[in-house]
Amino acid sequence: MTVSGLKSNITAKTIPHILVFTGDEWKVQQLYIRQISKVLDMPTARLESAADVLSKINKSSLLRTPYIYIVSNDKEYVNEEKLQEAISKEIGNNYLILQYNSVDKRTKFFKTFDYVEFDLLSDEMLMKYIRREIDLSDKNCIKLIEACEHNYGRILLEIDKIKQFQSACSKRNKEKKSYDACFLQLLNEGAIYQPAKDAIFDFVAAVLDRDLTAFDLLKQSFAVGEAVMVMLSVLYNNARMVYQVQTCTSNDISKATGLTGWQINNAKKHLNVYTDDDLLYLLSVIRKCEKGIKTGVIDEQFVMDYILVQML
Repeated sequence: MTVSGLKSNITAKTIPHILVFTGDEWKVQQLYIRQISKVLDMPTARLESAADVLSKINKSSLLRTPYIYIVSNDKEYVNEEKLQEAISKEIGNNYLILQYNSVDKRTKFFKTFDYVEFDLLSDEMLMKYIRREIDLSDKNCIKLIEACEHNYGRILLEIDKIKQFQSACSKRNKEKKSYDACFLQLLNEGAIYQPAKDAIFDFVAAVLDRDLTAFDLLKQSFAVGEAVMVMLSVLYNNARMVYQVQTCTSNDISKATGLTGWQINNAKKHLNVYTDDDLLYLLSVIRKCEKGIKTGVIDEQFVMDYILVQML
């Protein structure tokens, strides 16, 4: 199902009771979930796993309180056909939205459920959305889009920063500063988000090549002020692409994995350095570290060294 197809279903209130959302544009996914909740007049509940959903469905059927359940990256559910069948049978008036960073299009899981891929939005669409919030010139809209790597959620965060800066300037100088002027000042001062620098990509390439120079490149990344969470995100995305290409048995890798030609060629540079299991382990370690940092269980100061020791 396309995003436009989902939009039509929402308008017609013919929304499938089980949906799979994937793709890079998580903010747009959230907007659609919010719209589905509004149209159905139904609350949402985010759960850890699909197995938890089944338990909740049984309880909600007794209480007659339907929910839209949301589960993110439940890898086990993809292969749990009995659980899939049980939820499909018991779903009733409830809804389930499964969010995945990516889905293997070769699997039965992909072919069973209504699957919607949220790709990054076009420049034209992003410019339209930016101008709903602030009045920026075409040139500065493109600068903002490129700085945020076409990520709509990140663009909204930077727009909020620009709005707050303009408000502060107006109060201080008693004169309203244009959004263009505010954006350029923040950009020149380094206050606007900047994409990962070359040091990160060199570091990630070294990790994927199992090259010990990764330790020196890690120091270089820290020296230029790269954030640990950004480094984890770049490493995860690249390792995931290597795993997808390495395990793909189709002649048409792009069609099977959803990756672009550039992503495939980049991933091919690092094939068979790690086993499939090693790559899965790396991905799980990164996710564990990200969660640990967010919950305060892990000190981010030691995270990258920990990953290097585990993998190299």
